[in-house]
Amino acid sequence: MFVMQTIKGDSLKVLYLGNSHTFFNDLPQLTADLALSNGDTLIFESNTPSGCTLGHPQNGHLYNSTSLALIDSIDWDYVILQEHSLFGVIDYYRDTYMYPGARSLDSLIKLNNECTETIIQLIWGKKYGGEHCINLSCSIEFEDFAHMQDSLTAEYLRLADTLSCTVAPSGVAWKQSILNGDPIELFYPDESHPNLAGSYLTACVYYSVLFQKSPVGLPFLAGLNPEDAFYLQQIADEVVFSDPEQWNINGNIPVAGFDITQIENTVLCNDTSINAGYYTWDFGDGTTDTIQNPTHTYYASGTYIITQEVSTLCHSDVTTDTVYVKLTNTSKNIISDYNISVTQGDDSGLFNIFSKYSEINQINIYSLDGSLKYSKYLNGIHEYLLDMNYLQSGFYILVVSSSDGIKTFKIPH
Repeated sequence: MFVMQTIKGDSLKVLYLGNSHTFFNDLPQLTADLALSNGDTLIFESNTPSGCTLGHPQNGHLYNSTSLALIDSIDWDYVILQEHSLFGVIDYYRDTYMYPGARSLDSLIKLNNECTETIIQLIWGKKYGGEHCINLSCSIEFEDFAHMQDSLTAEYLRLADTLSCTVAPSGVAWKQSILNGDPIELFYPDESHPNLAGSYLTACVYYSVLFQKSPVGLPFLAGLNPEDAFYLQQIADEVVFSDPEQWNINGNIPVAGFDITQIENTVLCNDTSINAGYYTWDFGDGTTDTIQNPTHTYYASGTYIITQEVSTLCHSDVTTDTVYVKLTNTSKNIISDYNISVTQGDDSGLFNIFSKYSEINQINIYSLDGSLKYSKYLNGIHEYLLDMNYLQSGFYILVVSSSDGIKTFKIPH
């Protein structure tokens, strides 16, 4: 389930750890300018040394003191990791440095703040594909850009799945534009780095992923002509939001939801939320619960709003539904087990306590804060009429001591 946000004025703190592919045309600032043009705020820091990798000992962010200090500097909302453009297609560098480096950096990010989300940038391939080597390790011979991009996409999605993190599918957006007939040149003359249009498309992807809002129609054009900028905005929107689950957008965020089955004055709540770790229910009559699928009985006619809040350690979501209760019986069975039943009579302050098998020896009434409100010693009887009219309206704890043991009930008055 994915819901695109529409509220303006969001503010995010984002750290970019990349290399020259992020440095070219100041990609973080382009993304911030896009956000600002829609009333959103992107507070960012970046470290993007040329040729930097995620986990290579010679030039990896994992070993870069600036990168490590930035990770620990504040509680980031997101940290974006951008790997060397060739590591994803050369087996040795992918398996030895890219995957282990991403895992280690993600662990450090979570160590600083377990609620920070890691985003993996899905980089684009070389303009014409081809074979590419680093030292003695080489990729396969790619037929063209699309062939190389498909390989990169598969590896980056596998990495993101391993880390359970979000993907920024910039390379997929580049592929879609190129397959559309390549109407706008995205590459710098070196056929690897982005020109301004390529960086703008990537910024539109970032804005869509970070703020979960469409970039289409945003007035910031970065100096591009309006037709080109609008086209690139549309490409980013289509790639990100046509299948957000593929990129794991909101993949770790809980979304509340439940169905209700009502049987007279009793409701059965069936949880349909996703990604929830904890549940809090408010039934609108002063009672709550924390189990996943609660059952609740109302003891007065009326309209009640049931509120479900689902949460994780980092996020929460709330939804509500309304039930209508009309009691038709003048006597209501409040609660019972195999032996003891408690029934509320026509006068809502009178309760009949009946023990089918054992003898009732004592009855205590406590308020919800634990204060004793009433105590009665009984001489082994099976039925007792309890008058609570002198107590204020609310919920109370009834403790019945019998020859069968001690039973506790929560009763309304």
